[in-house]
Amino acid sequence: IADAARAVKHRGAKSVYITATHAVLAGSAVEKLKKAPVKELIVTDTIPLKGKDIPNMTVLSIANLLGEAIRRIHKSESVSSLFV
Repeated sequence: IADAARAVKHRGAKSVYITATHAVLAGSAVEKLKKAPVKELIVTDTIPLKGKDIPNMTVLSIANLLGEAIRRIHKSESVSSLFV
């Protein structure tokens, strides 16, 4: 993804944003993303990211979504309607 960010910047993109649901930042991913020409990396907190600090990374919580899903399951309400 870091190479893709460089490629689109090279081809004229004004800014690059990356989004990921599960940010599995394994191996040298953190170092590569720190060097990539990315304006913002937006991820969810579905997996632990402690020690994976990237200055332009925004972590969004899914706590409210999970809480609402649990509430709906408990009350036999639709969970799928959360995602449409």
